[in-house]
Amino acid sequence: MSSYRIMLDGTPFPGRLQRSGLVMAIIGTIAFIAAGMGHPSYWWGGYVLGFVYVMGLSVTLIFFSALSYLVNAGWVAAIRRIPELLSTFVLFLPVAAVPLIIGAVSGNIYEWMHSTDPHLHHGFKGVYLSEPFFWARLVFYALIWIVMYRVIVGNSFAQDTSSDIGPTQRNWKLAAPFVLLYALTITFASFDLVMTLEPHWFSTIFGVYSFAGHFVAALSLTMILMRMLDRGGYLQGILSREHYHDVGKLMFAFTIFWTYVAFSQYFIIWYGNLPEETVFFAKRLVNGWEIFGWASLVVHFIVPFLFLLRQDVKRRPRLVTVGAVILLIAHAIDLSWIILPVFSAAHGEPYHLSWALVLCGWGAIVAFIGVLLIVAGHAFRRHSAVAYNDPYLHESLEYHTGAYDPT
Repeated sequence: MSSYRIMLDGTPFPGRLQRSGLVMAIIGTIAFIAAGMGHPSYWWGGYVLGFVYVMGLSVTLIFFSALSYLVNAGWVAAIRRIPELLSTFVLFLPVAAVPLIIGAVSGNIYEWMHSTDPHLHHGFKGVYLSEPFFWARLVFYALIWIVMYRVIVGNSFAQDTSSDIGPTQRNWKLAAPFVLLYALTITFASFDLVMTLEPHWFSTIFGVYSFAGHFVAALSLTMILMRMLDRGGYLQGILSREHYHDVGKLMFAFTIFWTYVAFSQYFIIWYGNLPEETVFFAKRLVNGWEIFGWASLVVHFIVPFLFLLRQDVKRRPRLVTVGAVILLIAHAIDLSWIILPVFSAAHGEPYHLSWALVLCGWGAIVAFIGVLLIVAGHAFRRHSAVAYNDPYLHESLEYHTGAYDPT
């Protein structure tokens, strides 16, 4: 399979990817800084939004690779290296978290760290919302994700130059525990980084809700890079419409799953009608923030559902890539609706929609994605864009509708 070794160093693609990332990083940073002028709370809120968006995206890209090993998904072999290279940003998460740590310690992000409310410092919640335990959990998440990258993606890289399938066999064995660790860490990271922004509110399915959004976004970014590489002629004879179709089916399926979890969360809270739970929606369905609530329903479900429902759309690279762009925007709308209202209530002000705050947050998202692309461009220079020595690559290359015939 060495004939499918696609080294992009020396081709225009990595440089183009990095230049695009640099432009996004500059534009996003300018928007982030300009929109937050005079409102420091907007900077903190925007940074949390950007960090959570790209953190969940990059970690879930590793999960996608691990999941493919866990279920022996042969069709993924031809495209798996794309999410693996995009996930390299995980190694830089500790650096990206530094401003977040400063904001938390200074009392500008997490209310509970400096609150005297007795309800937040007694019982189990008091133990959970203690600073030493909080910081220990964040360090644990970062370590798990970096180890997950080093092991799962590292073995994938090692397989390229291995004379046997030892690295792949190790991933077959380690995929299950790493998928479980991913599920636990992404769940509790969503609790710690997002749900504790409003420490009196809680939802038992918030972790699943967060995972669904991150997974749809990870699939969408993978789809966009597939299209970019395919259009550049780098994956000619490797990608088929079946690969687009299957990634599109996953995007479609998990869009529906996200909607199911989002509705379940809302319905359970509405039916229970407990003040400590309903306050979350009560604040976000008034004062302008309802625009983002309804936009999330339309852009994250109705539009992609109707658009991706047709089989021929998922099999046409240009159209399914449009669907991927829509879903990346939808994920930004969803996280904005969850995170940003907290920072529009700074200094005791009501939760009124501020478009300057939204611009600040979206500027941070664009800047973070830009940095992710810069890092990914470097990774594309160093590694093959295809896992050319993967034992399942032959199956993926001959993938077609119907049963796979090994002969």
